[in-house]
Formats: sequence, structure tokens, C-alpha cells
Amino acid sequence: MKILNTLAHLVVVPLTALCALAAPSPKYNVVFLLADDLRPDCLGVLGHSIVKTPNLDKLLANGFIFRNAYVLGANTGAVCTPSRTMIQTGQSYLCKNSSTPTLAQTVKAAGFASIRSGKSDNNPTKMDVDFDRHVDGGTDAKVNADNLIEFIKEHAGKKPLFLYFAPHEPHDPQHATEEFYRMYKPADIPLPVNFLPFHPFDNGEMRIRDERTLPSPRTRESVTGKLARYYASTSYFDQQAGRIIDALKQAGQFDNTIFIVAGDNGLSLGEHGLLGKQNLYEFGGMHVPLIFAGPGIPKGDSQALVYLFELYPTLCDLAGVGVPAGLDAKSLAPVIKGEQPKVRDYLFTAYKDCQRSIRDDRWKLIRYPLINKTQLFDLQADPHEMNDLADKPESADKIKELTALLEKTRKEYGDNAPLNVANPTPAEWNPSLVKNKSKKKAEAE
Repeated sequence: MKILNTLAHLVVVPLTALCALAAPSPKYNVVFLLADDLRPDCLGVLGHSIVKTPNLDKLLANGFIFRNAYVLGANTGAVCTPSRTMIQTGQSYLCKNSSTPTLAQTVKAAGFASIRSGKSDNNPTKMDVDFDRHVDGGTDAKVNADNLIEFIKEHAGKKPLFLYFAPHEPHDPQHATEEFYRMYKPADIPLPVNFLPFHPFDNGEMRIRDERTLPSPRTRESVTGKLARYYASTSYFDQQAGRIIDALKQAGQFDNTIFIVAGDNGLSLGEHGLLGKQNLYEFGGMHVPLIFAGPGIPKGDSQALVYLFELYPTLCDLAGVGVPAGLDAKSLAPVIKGEQPKVRDYLFTAYKDCQRSIRDDRWKLIRYPLINKTQLFDLQADPHEMNDLADKPESADKIKELTALLEKTRKEYGDNAPLNVANPTPAEWNPSLVKNKSKKKAEAE
């Protein structure tokens, strides 16, 4: 797997090379609350009308929200692996070589007492071991919260704290306790406005595990049942985050703590007939929530286009820690402080060799090279991407413009996957085609 080759270049940086980052000492504690597969709107504070997240809502009520935060991309179906690697390195997953320190090395050199407790599967564990304490917390957020609470009791007031909470929730099978499952009834949950029973063409990843967690065609009952479990698991994550927040208050450290809340990647749950994170739609794999809160951070709501991995240099700036040179990521502190409106004019996203996208403040182009298909969406008029404009004659110039921008940006990141292939496969896809292929294969055997 390519991501492992990337890790080999990125994990080894001698701590002696980080001495310059150790001064000045951090001004604040930092708490990073990272949910697994958290959709970009799925907190009450983000305006969601169904999910109940009272602890995070209260914490983030005066925080700074980035509405357009994205994972840059993935070269594997487990999008969390490259995403979490990019968080640790501040580098694109396409980066071939780097001598920059990881996030864990930077916080250690800066003098934090640091812990990461969370899932270890699909995660750059070789990087995480550089935290003072790295714990495989299994699949229950309570266990991970317990680990952080114990660490707070042990270290609070002795050193600045860096707490990284990264449990499995709300990733399927959407773990929670019965208390939370009872909170959500499938019959009361609406389908997404852009729900489809199946995706109308082959995006290059139609039979991956995520897409097989429900039968196809999708039904209202199956999708709302999955949504109910997803909301329950999100609320359970919130409860455990609340326990960490309370522990900081009891230790007298809450008012001196910067909080970052994010998802490692997004997730489709019925949108366009999809279920996974292996797509580039807005309610798909790369769009995530990203919120900062704490001392010196004003209440704000930004439409700036940003990458998730930009939290690395941003937290360094906000906590008063030196930012390593050579990162692909850009600090968002100037946006948070109102010094500039944005750090990027457009965003490139990618999935394996089968999907590429570019978007600006209004327009978004998605390219599927293996089937020679292009989509064009006006996100201002059509935020749920229900009206593909690619076949409109008046769209030709916009498609040409965005395709040229996509080519330029791919080269900047060292992306070698082609936007066109010599022999594209048929785009047609529906569940009956898969069943017929499976039947013919069985008969041939």
C-alpha cells in the first residue's frame, strides 16, 4: 500500500533537531477531539436539527467554525489512514519525502505532557508512539475518555497538557449504549434531500465494504435505521467528550485550554445512493467539521476553503509553539484572528486513481477518468449537488477553466494519476448489473 511507503519517509526525525521548537513554552493546554467518520454538519452547534450533542454544543458555542474543511484525499478505501497521517505530518498524502517533524514530536519538544488514546486500526501508530503516552483504547469511547481523565489527574498543573481523543465512534457499527439508541427512532428521521436508491454510474468504488453495509437498492427503512444508529453513536461520543471537559474543569485547567473538534473524514449515508467515504461529494468522504474554541479564539463562522491537516500549524500558532518549516499545511490563525479572510483560493481533492475534484468559492468539478465522466456543480445554488451542469452547452468554458486549474494543482501536489485514460470502462451502473454479473460468474464456475 502506497501510504506505508509515505510513512517510511516521514516518521523519523531526531528529537535533537527539534530544539528550536521547544521555546517558547506553550501558553495553553490543547485538547483535540477527533471523531471517526463525522459528517460535516453532524453536531447541534453546526445547525443539525436531529442529533443531540449538548456537551460539544456548549463547549463550541463561542468557537470558530470552518464550514469548508476537507481531507485532501486518499489512496486507500480506509480514508482515515491517510487523513490521520496528514494530521500528524502537516503534509499531503502525495508527499514523497519530508524531514519535517510529526505533530507528536513537535508537542513533545515543546514541553507538553501528551497522550493519544483511540483506535489503532487504520491509523499511523508508528507516529503516535512519540506522544508521551499512546494507548490503544479499543472500540469504546468511554475507555478512551477514562485514559485521558486519568492522565489529566496525573499531570494537570505540572506541564501544559496535549490530549488527543480519537475513539472509534461514530464509525460503523455505530457503537453506543442502549440509552443513546433509544433516543433516535428511524421512523422520525428524514432521508437526505439528495437520497437515491443507488448511485447512477460507476464511480470506481461501488463494491467496497462501506457500500455493502446495506443492500442495494437502498430503502427508506434501511437508511433511516443506519442514520438512527449513527446519531446515537455521535451522541455517545459527545457524552464521553463531556467527561473529559468536566475533568479539566475539576483540575482547574478548562479556562486555559484550546479545543479542536473535527472528523477524520466524512461519510455518505444515502446521499446519491452512497454509504461510504470513497467519493468526493460534499456529503461524502472528504468534507469534515473543524471547530476551534478556547482562550483568544473569537466566535466566528468562516466559509474559507481549508484542509483538515491545517490544524497542525494552527494549533502551534494558537498555543504559542513554533511551527516547523516545510509543511504543506497553512496556519488558519490569521483567519481565526480576522487578519485575512482565507488562506487558499481553491481546493483539490482526490480518491485513488478514479476520482479527482477541484472547487472554488462557488464552482465544483469532479472528474472520473476511468469512465471519462465529468460533473459540474454550482454549490451556491445547489449545495447538495443535485443538478449536474456538465452537459449544458453554456458550461463548456467553466469546465475548461476548472479542468486547467485541476491539472495545475495536481502537478503542484505531485499527483501522477491521469485525468484521461486510453480505454475508459462503461459508466453504467445499477444493482441489477452487479447481480447479473455475479449470477453469470457463478454459472461459469
